Amino acid sequence: MQIAIFGLGKMGAQIARRLHKNNFDVLAWNRSEEPRQEVAQAGVVTYAEVGELVKNMSGQPRVFWLMLPHKVVDEFLQDQLGPHLKAGDIVIDGGNSFYKDSMRRAEGLQTKSVNFYDCGTSGGVWGEQNGFALMIGGPKESWPTVEPIFKVLSSGQNYGLVGKNGAGHFVKMVHNGIEYGMMEAIAEGYGVMQASEFNLDLGQVTQIYQEGSVIKSWLIDLTKNIFEREDVNSTSGVIEATGEGEWTVNAGKELGVDVRVIEDALKVRWESARPENQQKFSNKIVALLRKQFGGHGIQKQ
Repeated sequence: MQIAIFGLGKMGAQIARRLHKNNFDVLAWNRSEEPRQEVAQAGVVTYAEVGELVKNMSGQPRVFWLMLPHKVVDEFLQDQLGPHLKAGDIVIDGGNSFYKDSMRRAEGLQTKSVNFYDCGTSGGVWGEQNGFALMIGGPKESWPTVEPIFKVLSSGQNYGLVGKNGAGHFVKMVHNGIEYGMMEAIAEGYGVMQASEFNLDLGQVTQIYQEGSVIKSWLIDLTKNIFEREDVNSTSGVIEATGEGEWTVNAGKELGVDVRVIEDALKVRWESARPENQQKFSNKIVALLRKQFGGHGIQKQ
């Protein structure tokens, strides 16, 4: 099966390579050259021009997977990919787009008889190796055509068509909101332990938490990595907030749902940019957790 991937950042490159390793015919585009060269080393055919890539696609239906920042998706669909789309094509947005934008895009593409799927993609820098968790929204009619793509990208079971267009990105948005709260709770707990009189070996404590405890989780496993591999003291406590947590809080308020834990975690991220908060131990742990699972950059003191 052939598929085109647009955007070869951390996630897009992994998706392209995982599909290629599983015998998909992958054509990939990226605006800058270095990511193209990196993916080409794995055997993926890459292109510098969108039109050139589309010209080399064969078979029906044509499947286009977007792995782009949410702020540029509209422009890309309108100006770069849009002129090449035709009836029967399938577009998948695997990035972190706002679910209401995905609903709007689906309606717009449907006027051209182009099917659209919004795919919430979780797994960070570990997805290529372990499989991504994929939450998909879109039409049931063409699901059998695209399901093999999602199955290969997942670990085999952790994917699914969760509802109509918008549902995939909605579920992923809530996932990221939950992630905000979970990471903040872990980090605050470690902050309390670090400030105590007991001079605790937090790596040892984490090892105990990892097996048989109620809070054992992948985030706890990644916390162990922090104490084994990272220099916590020299890390700045600035935590980026890329949008999904705020979207979850706003959605909760629109729906009349109490989301105070997620909202507080979001406020911590906003406040982390203040100089007086950049030394907070808990903020450093959250920043390093983001680096561990997503490869997100950190600032140094």
